[in-house]
Amino acid sequence: MERYQELLDILRRETKPALGCTGPIGICFVAAQAYDAIGGEIKRIIADGFGPKSDDVAFPGTEMLGLEMAAALGAVCGDPKAGLEVLHSVTPEGELKARKVAELVEMVENTDYTTLTHPRKITIETDRGVGVAIIQGAQDGLIYKARNDEVLLDKEPDALNKAGQTPLMKYKIKDFYDFATTTPIEKFDFLLEAAEMNTAMSDHVLSHPDVSIGIGRGLLATQHPSPVSRAKAVAAAACEGRMSGVSLPIMSVAGKGNVGIASSMPLVSLAKDLGTGNEPMQRALALSFLVATAVIHRIGKAPTMCSCEVAASMGVATGAVLLQGGTEEQVEIAIQNLIPNVFGVVCDGAKLACALRMASGTAIALDAAEMALKGVRLANNQGVLDKTADDSIDFLGDFALNDMIASDKKLEAKMMEKRRIFPLTTFTDRQKQ
Repeated sequence: MERYQELLDILRRETKPALGCTGPIGICFVAAQAYDAIGGEIKRIIADGFGPKSDDVAFPGTEMLGLEMAAALGAVCGDPKAGLEVLHSVTPEGELKARKVAELVEMVENTDYTTLTHPRKITIETDRGVGVAIIQGAQDGLIYKARNDEVLLDKEPDALNKAGQTPLMKYKIKDFYDFATTTPIEKFDFLLEAAEMNTAMSDHVLSHPDVSIGIGRGLLATQHPSPVSRAKAVAAAACEGRMSGVSLPIMSVAGKGNVGIASSMPLVSLAKDLGTGNEPMQRALALSFLVATAVIHRIGKAPTMCSCEVAASMGVATGAVLLQGGTEEQVEIAIQNLIPNVFGVVCDGAKLACALRMASGTAIALDAAEMALKGVRLANNQGVLDKTADDSIDFLGDFALNDMIASDKKLEAKMMEKRRIFPLTTFTDRQKQ
């Protein structure tokens, strides 16, 4: 166990509660930090480095959409000490004030970045001066905070937020498998909390027809849904809840709420169908979370590739193999089976369509695992596959992090051209378009 203490520490640090979609929540968080630095009556908010990928998702405490509303709500109502649960204390009065403050938000379109891990900055001007906060890497990765000319915080990004060079990258799939299968099970008790928290969101959406548009319920709308259909449905439903602004926390993975859902709910559902009990499920979740996190540490925490379709589905494929008694070799085969099916899937922002994408990623992952368990494998070193699963993940990560910057800029620019925020739009009205 001592050999893998670092893996346990990383797994614990990268598994934490989040309230609301972490895209706009990151904006809320950094705005809350900037306002905390200065206080006073807000005159202007400048958001620099934030693209339009968080415009179409609801977040707790308001019906309104958009980056401007996220920045305003974070500044007016956010708790800077609450991390990814920054919006836990929003009041109706504060939300109404934030709607007005949203009109004071100016977005600075930044297409000069040379890395997908570029810093993102909020500057708030008030009657007391200027507050500044900067995040880099994770949505709660605060690296700088200042009040007028006084620097309150100035540090390098945390080691886990340095995409392409984190401590996790020195480990191999075999290490993750050995860690997941040999660690004393009580060390994984926090993974039961993840399963319970994410299941609560899924159950809430599935049992409340008035929540969202019914993607999860639609996937269950057959007389005898299969285990794969159920796995897709519970994941999609939990995602719908987050995208619709349901005020329930979920357990995020690698700073991403949808990855937390996508890498857990299919395995929770499959474990129930198989009747495995908690221990096999916990071990499968440990492997899934670590594999998903390892991919995100390569592609970045604000990636151009879809972290649910690419990272979380890889975690689910490996976890499904382990849950069904598969070997480490079969885990690697499942990864190789999966990668050509998800390589290059681009993230176009958080929205309800993420639930459909999560469902398709679940199906691909479970198919890849099933083929591996039946001895079906793709040949190594063809197309985007390298000679081993570890090498393939490195290949994917390097391409996503370093070779997709131009396409990411172009996508954000084209999405920015068509964005229409003011007057502020509600989530319900957006779904009618």
